[in-house]
Amino acid sequence: MDSDVVVIMAALFCALICLVGLALVARCAWLRRSASAAASPPPAPNKGLKKKALKSLPMLSFTGAKESEGDGRGGGGIAGGTECPICLAEFVEGDEIRVLPQCGHGFHVSCVDTWLVSHSSCPSCRRILVVATCQKCGGGIVSDDPNRFLP
Repeated sequence: MDSDVVVIMAALFCALICLVGLALVARCAWLRRSASAAASPPPAPNKGLKKKALKSLPMLSFTGAKESEGDGRGGGGIAGGTECPICLAEFVEGDEIRVLPQCGHGFHVSCVDTWLVSHSSCPSCRRILVVATCQKCGGGIVSDDPNRFLP
């Protein structure tokens, strides 16, 4: 009987060592997976543009160009045609329009400025506007080229 007890105790001891080993491997895998998820940076918040960057966006006066003129997009080269996608009003001759440099979408200045104060993306296509920082003055402007001010 003594030899049977020793065999049973040895089997239980081996099972305990295997269980602890599996738990350690599982813990290591869990920590590694959570560390890699924490290492990836969270998406940047969609904060609004500063006034200086907002004023650097190009503005133009709507001329009422036909779709056959310009680049075929209508509105004299404004992507999206002759209607402001925010207020849904047609552009009329003389309207001040702000054109976003990355996507070319045009909006009434008052409509898009209200949007861009709290968001840094195009209201139509949600493309993030690149804000380049001037190395000399520290001011930010919206640019097509994020490396514009890099030496």
